[in-house]
Amino acid sequence: MSKGVQVKKIASCYFGVGLTALALSGCAAAPVAGGEPATTPSATVDASDEASRPYSAQQSVEQFAGLDFDYDPLTSPAALAERSRLVVAGTIDRVQEGRVEIVPGNENIPGISTIVLVLRDAKAVVGSVDEGSDGLVYVELQNPGQQDPDAYQDGLREGSRVVAYLLPAFDGALVEGTDIAIAEPKAGRPVGQALYMPTGPQALILQYEDEAVVWPLIGEKRDGSLEDTLPGGELIAS
Repeated sequence: MSKGVQVKKIASCYFGVGLTALALSGCAAAPVAGGEPATTPSATVDASDEASRPYSAQQSVEQFAGLDFDYDPLTSPAALAERSRLVVAGTIDRVQEGRVEIVPGNENIPGISTIVLVLRDAKAVVGSVDEGSDGLVYVELQNPGQQDPDAYQDGLREGSRVVAYLLPAFDGALVEGTDIAIAEPKAGRPVGQALYMPTGPQALILQYEDEAVVWPLIGEKRDGSLEDTLPGGELIAS
C-alpha cells in the first residue's frame, strides 16, 4: 500500500488538526450525547457464530483498503509512545457507529461517518484513562467506503487483542485553515466517556489468537507477538 496516495481532505482532517494523527469512534444500547441510543452493530452475531467463522490475518490487513496516508513512519514503539497521551493493551469488544464529519455552511457536501472501536479489559501502559471511565476505551477510526459497523466484524474481530497508542479525539470544532467540523462532537460513545484517536497510522495493532500481528490502518502484518509492539518492544511496521 503506497503511503504517497493522497487522502481526500474531508477524510483526513484529523491529521491536520494539530495532532498529526487520525481520529474517530458507541455503546450497545447505551445513551449517547443528544439522548439517542447508540446502535448495536454486532447484536445479531452471537458468540458461537463469532467463534465458528474462519479468520485469516489477511482480513485485518485488508480491512481499511483504500485508506492511504502520507506520513513519516516512526521506527520504534517507544517513539510512538513519546507522541501519545495514552497507550493501552486491551481486547476488541465491538465496532459501532461514530460521528459525522461535515463541511459547515455547505449542505451540498454529504457528511462522512466514522466508526468507533470499543476495547474492553483495557490496561493503561502509558498514561491513564479519564476519571469516570465505564471500563471501556472508545477509539474513533476512519470509515472508508462509508460501511456499516457490521462490515468490520472480520477485520476487527471481536476477541482480538489490541495495543493502541492514543491521543484525545478531535473536539469537532472548526479550526482556522480547515473546512471540516463534526456535526455532533459528543456522539459516538456514552455521555461522559472520553473519545480517543490513534496517534498515527502505525498506532493501532491487533492480533487474533495465534495469527500474525497486524497494523490494520496501513495494511501490514508481521510474525511475532503483540507484546513486542508495546513501548518496551521492537516490533513495528512502516
